[in-house]
Amino acid sequence: MGHGPMKLQHLKKAITFRDVDLTVDVTAHVCPVCNTTASDIKSTGHVQRQIADAYRRKMNLLTSDEIRTLRKAKNLAQEALADLLGVGVASIERWELGNIQSNSMDKLLRTFLGGNYDCSMDVYTGNRSFSMPRIKLIALQFESITGKRLLLKGDKFLFLSKYLWYADMDAFRDLAHGMTGASYAALPNGPQLNNYKDLVSEIKDSDESSAEPLSKEELLIIQSIAEKFPNEQQVYNAAHREVIFQEAPTGTMISYTLAARLTEI
Repeated sequence: MGHGPMKLQHLKKAITFRDVDLTVDVTAHVCPVCNTTASDIKSTGHVQRQIADAYRRKMNLLTSDEIRTLRKAKNLAQEALADLLGVGVASIERWELGNIQSNSMDKLLRTFLGGNYDCSMDVYTGNRSFSMPRIKLIALQFESITGKRLLLKGDKFLFLSKYLWYADMDAFRDLAHGMTGASYAALPNGPQLNNYKDLVSEIKDSDESSAEPLSKEELLIIQSIAEKFPNEQQVYNAAHREVIFQEAPTGTMISYTLAARLTEI
């Protein structure tokens, strides 16, 4: 037997999403007699977005509305933001409709959409000041883990540059800033420190003790790269397989914003 027309009500619903307990505001049709609830397709989509955004707030991720508002405040079209992040425009569309971005992508979104960030700057230096002592410090760290000499006399950083490139790019992807402030060019021998011929001697002679200490997160990144490529030929070959290197015209700079497209690490 029917109970008559259902009434539209605003409810608070407790749910568990991705092992996180949430309370979500939902709108549903409720039977005034038995309290049965029903939702149409439109309201179901709205609830899914509410759940996703509640989860984002709980996990300190930008919500769909925040991404859209910050993007528009920067006068960026979805296509322009996608280019900065090195992702397809469909990803921006999905995030603004409710799909949840990864932690690393959230850090990049905050980097480019932050109030003081100029989107025309820092894409080739990884949001960090250039430091030759830090390059040497990281090189020595790679030497210690791999057991390989990377700072050889007369060496042009043929292999070291690949380790550094991966360390800088992976740090940017995960931490929203590189490790060294170095810029990298796409050369026939792979990603290489820009103007490396002028830097090799100075880097080797620099005092690594004067460098900013490596953070725990940076050390873990270096460790994972060294374990992934224990042999210098492995890191050399992997860098050449990266699409973001293959797509870069010879001699051009490789933007840190493309780090999200790395496939070998």
